[in-house]
Amino acid sequence: MRNTPEPVTAIDAGPDGAPAVSVIVPCFRHAGPLARCLQALAGQRFDAPFEVIVVDSAADPEVAAAASSAGVRLVRNTRPSPRLRPGDARNLGARQARGTVLAFTDADCVPDPEWLAGAVAALAAGARLAGGPVLDARPLHPIAASDNLLQFAEFPPSRPDGPATHFPGCNMAVRRTDFNVVGGFPTVRLPAGEDTAFCNAVLARWPNGLRFTRGMRVRHAGRTGLLAFLRHHTTFGFCRGALGLHLRPVHRRIGVRASMIVPVALGRLSYVLRRSGQWAPASLPRIVLLLPLLLPGLVAWAVGFRRGLLAARGESA
Repeated sequence: MRNTPEPVTAIDAGPDGAPAVSVIVPCFRHAGPLARCLQALAGQRFDAPFEVIVVDSAADPEVAAAASSAGVRLVRNTRPSPRLRPGDARNLGARQARGTVLAFTDADCVPDPEWLAGAVAALAAGARLAGGPVLDARPLHPIAASDNLLQFAEFPPSRPDGPATHFPGCNMAVRRTDFNVVGGFPTVRLPAGEDTAFCNAVLARWPNGLRFTRGMRVRHAGRTGLLAFLRHHTTFGFCRGALGLHLRPVHRRIGVRASMIVPVALGRLSYVLRRSGQWAPASLPRIVLLLPLLLPGLVAWAVGFRRGLLAARGESA
């Protein structure tokens, strides 16, 4: 019989004046966006004490300067590897944290002023892992808007509060004790996928533990260059295939066929349209306008997905 802890009912400050919340921000050479993120965190409307920890994944002096200017704690990668992957960076920050709650966002995100309050309210109400909407920081830039739509179609601000199956690492919060119970972010030696793997670990422990809450809003700055956009979604597809996250056998059989790249891309477009129609129908005309960019991004994802599936089988494309 599974030993399930009692639901969380309160979020308190730690002992000896420790903060109630530790906000952990992994950063890999994004000093400019980091400064905007830290400014937004300084403006949180949150009554309890909290700390901000920047994890510098690559010992970048500009990142260190941005953290120093904002007066927040800096944790640096001391490993011989050139950089920490996102999950390892978050785990390093969590080990240094003093708060009862761990809240995670990314350097290229700008949290709304009520973000922390929304996170703590969801956890105090019983969520084991809380997450929320991811909006566009550059809504008028077509490439950035396309980048965000393909990543975060499931997290619009109009989605109602309720159960969820996964959250992006740029917007989640968890009680520290629960984070430790599941062992933190799993080790993933790829650029993406660690957040979904972490959500899966939480769900395995608490099947109804994830809760979407509209009060946890962050704005993500999507990529503005076409080549960077295409490379990013090729990488996302590769990680999904290589790690086998949320895949059924039929996905693997179809995804490895070169002839199915376009159908797989169209299937993913269908998923984006269904989610948008379910939670944000007003966005559908905008999606139609963005199709000339969305379709290449989806094909790039499908190409990466096939390569990831083949890599998982020990084959090459």
